[in-house]
Amino acid sequence: MSLRLCRSEQVKNPYYVSFLGVHLYSSQELAYVIYHYPLLVMDRLVDDRLLDFLREELNLGFLALKLDNWRKSGEDPDEMLIFLLQESDYYSQNEISEYRQTLSSYRKKSAGEVKKLRADALFGMRQYGKAAKMYQEILDDPSDEAEDPLLARVWNNLGACYGRMFLFDKAAEAFEKAYNRSGSRECLRSLYWITKLDSRVILGERFRNTITQEEQSAWDETLVRAQEEAKESETVKQVESWFRKDAAEGEKAARELVETWKREYRAMV
Repeated sequence: MSLRLCRSEQVKNPYYVSFLGVHLYSSQELAYVIYHYPLLVMDRLVDDRLLDFLREELNLGFLALKLDNWRKSGEDPDEMLIFLLQESDYYSQNEISEYRQTLSSYRKKSAGEVKKLRADALFGMRQYGKAAKMYQEILDDPSDEAEDPLLARVWNNLGACYGRMFLFDKAAEAFEKAYNRSGSRECLRSLYWITKLDSRVILGERFRNTITQEEQSAWDETLVRAQEEAKESETVKQVESWFRKDAAEGEKAARELVETWKREYRAMV
């Protein structure tokens, strides 16, 4: 494990990174975001807001000017990210070379594949609403020459997004379309679980007839086990202890916990 120290830079108005929900206070923090989230900064990081931050907050007017000229020239936009990493003095040349290769590998993929990977990254950060929007853009864009295997994965991941947001009817529809394109038992299993989580969602006869008795038993067992584990979670135990000590204080603490969950949910969607 290594430790990297960021140099101190006086910033009054930090740079906000929406997909992370964090504010950046230095050029090295900016470099960290560029290096670790290439898919989410490609073709979209260098804009007027970033240039203003570099110029006005970090006193890097020359760097901002060079990036602005680069942006207007229409040259390779990936080189602007490389340039920012180099100017940060935060990463070694070997690390920057690896980063360049990563960008190059993404550029070889189709637009639909890159957009899916971006959506996958947002999903991994629990940004389910933003991920769902991006998955839907792939499905709605007639110019994307996406093949059935890719579209099946997109529908599946869209279903997972809706499921995490408790939009079970939309999740079921997405899993149905994923299964229709792929025949994947994992998609069918997800669809089956949705109907167990929300009684308003009905599993169609065609899908019911496809599920074997062995599969249904195994899926039921897995779902029950997950529900039992949830009951034994630390959060549940904490809530129970609140109410055992004092009902009034327990209710107050539970309300605060619910408010926290609401804020987290709003951040996800």
